[in-house]
Amino acid sequence: MNPILIDADDRLRAPGKQFRPREFRRTVGLILPYRGTVALGMLLAILFALLNTTGIAGVFPVLKILLEQEGLQGWAVRTVAEDRLGSDFAPLVPGENLRVAKVSPGGSLAQAGVRALDELVPPEPRSVRAWLDEVVATPAGAPVEVRVRTPEQATTSVTLTVGPADAKSRALHRLAALLPADADTHKLRTLTGILGVLVVVVVLANVCRYAGEVLVARGVLRAMMDLRGRLYERVLRLPMSYFAAQPTADVVSRFVQDVQEIQRGLLTLFGKFVREPLKAVFIVGLALALDWRITLAMVVVAPVAVVLFWTVGRQVRKAGHRLLRAYGTMIDALTATLHNLRVVKAYTAEAQEQRRLRTIDREVFRQQLKLARQEAFISPMLETVAVIAGSVVTVWLAGRVLNEQLSLSKFVQLGFTLSMLFDPLRKLSDVYVRVQRSTAGAERIFSVLDRPDEQAAATTPVAVGPLRERLEFVGVTFTYPGSEVPALRDIDLSVERGETVAVVGPNGCGKTTLMGLLLRFFDPDRGVVRYDGVDLRGVDLASLRRQISLVTQEAVVFAGTPVDNIAYGQDEPDGRHVEAAARRASADEFVRALPGGYAAALGERGTTLSGGQRQRLAIARAIFRDAPILIFDEATSQVDTESEQKIQQALRSLAEGRTTFIIAHRLSTIQFARRIVVMDAGFILDTGTHAELFERCPLYRTLCETQFLNASA
Repeated sequence: MNPILIDADDRLRAPGKQFRPREFRRTVGLILPYRGTVALGMLLAILFALLNTTGIAGVFPVLKILLEQEGLQGWAVRTVAEDRLGSDFAPLVPGENLRVAKVSPGGSLAQAGVRALDELVPPEPRSVRAWLDEVVATPAGAPVEVRVRTPEQATTSVTLTVGPADAKSRALHRLAALLPADADTHKLRTLTGILGVLVVVVVLANVCRYAGEVLVARGVLRAMMDLRGRLYERVLRLPMSYFAAQPTADVVSRFVQDVQEIQRGLLTLFGKFVREPLKAVFIVGLALALDWRITLAMVVVAPVAVVLFWTVGRQVRKAGHRLLRAYGTMIDALTATLHNLRVVKAYTAEAQEQRRLRTIDREVFRQQLKLARQEAFISPMLETVAVIAGSVVTVWLAGRVLNEQLSLSKFVQLGFTLSMLFDPLRKLSDVYVRVQRSTAGAERIFSVLDRPDEQAAATTPVAVGPLRERLEFVGVTFTYPGSEVPALRDIDLSVERGETVAVVGPNGCGKTTLMGLLLRFFDPDRGVVRYDGVDLRGVDLASLRRQISLVTQEAVVFAGTPVDNIAYGQDEPDGRHVEAAARRASADEFVRALPGGYAAALGERGTTLSGGQRQRLAIARAIFRDAPILIFDEATSQVDTESEQKIQQALRSLAEGRTTFIIAHRLSTIQFARRIVVMDAGFILDTGTHAELFERCPLYRTLCETQFLNASA
């Protein structure tokens, strides 16, 4: 790929340090036609996040059963009693009194003078559990009796006023009521039941995740199919000047690499960007329900994570640009090598091509490795920060456990919840990276979609029909993009309707370029090309090109059948007309000899045909179109003498009544032309008949003598 073109393309892009919200919005807007499908997928992602958090919360009762003697019901009753009495109690231990771990100011215990480390001794003959059940069942404002034993073994009787239960306590009491009455006695059975519920929750969560990801993928993939369709439509309507300045491989890479980057970014955005933050939100909610102090971890980690995302994401976006350009270079080299493989093999240049491709591949590897390093950096760094923050929080929580301010099961649950919290944060780093890389591809694609098409020069294009009077080139000068030397200089030429004109000259003199202006593949830099007096810039392109049949110097054969190629552009061609065109182009005989005849598969670029056969098939295509203007550009350069004679006969017949341009080096092809135009270095040197030019034009005479235009023929 030409580095100059890459630099020019880069100037059209935003600096790598800037976030491109416009491209991001346009990228997300691609999903709008399929917003229902994607929205349903996102809704399932929300349900997955909720069920996933429910599964995480389900670990807590399992820990209660396995790690503590008080059991689930005992924990639930103790927790509700703590709320109503304004205190924290140590976990219940059968046969022991209820020890106070913490007294809340203003609570019932504080008003009664109870302090931390005191023990509550229920009145005989009630057990601690029975007394807690009484506290839970007592109406708000009612008294309960209990004895208080201090660490010094002093015992006093107090009356406690039971406060109202908050919403959390009421919900916990209802959930505990769902457990069997003997849940704390038969712990294994209770554990089995809880694990069964957790399995069902996990299965439902993963079903939602699967269905959600499939729906999001369906919407994104269909949007990408639409995007490729729009891109293909735009590329086909871009002026030829765009392709003169842009390598074909770079255009192809936009269809493949750039669209793929957008696809990955959208799949990540509508998948992980919805699912992972919701998981984080629900997990934070669970952590707050367990202990609000867990938010300290978020305060520590969140700003660091944001800085990491932003810094690394900018670098990834710049590296993505460079990698996409490297891919374009590689595709360009591979396409050229494979397209010219016969020459490579004939000149035993395999090793040379291998070295060239290896050099290009090393550059791709270098860019890939640089991008991989940047992407690999963010997750370990985030995990390192998470471990540091988690260790700090763990030490702090462990201190509370040792001071009997936190139960062991709650400590384990908080640690597990904390680890689950960092998982969505880690995955969110991939979201930002993917979105940044997708904007790099989006910029390249939208830069093509935003280009004006070749019809844009005329606001109200005029449709034209068959030529009535003449074609005129008036003072035409044209220079290819990126070139400093004009391909055409001050061309003045008028061709009457029905006239046959041959254009000859050395290679590179501008013959094919002149015909390209007639088809309006390009617009002149100066001067004007007129069709019946109308400037081609104001002509409807489709109507203009329908009046012209073209046979190019390099025979073009598309993948498909001979019928597809001869009747190119028509969906349901008349088979008789196809065969008639093939016969007139001396193609019928070899087509019928193909396996399958007119229904034979020719392969990409007609690789199953010889050069002469491809040329005759292209000529048959022009004959089939039967347009009033014919352009034959070296149309008989690759056919044998016998076929050439037949084609000349068909050409003479076909040229009658039509305006015909013939570009050729053989006298047999051009001698019946009414006029011959001699060109050199972009200028028209002379015009006239063969005899006139041979007599007075030195260049024409040289062409006749050196390029096998036999003057005596």
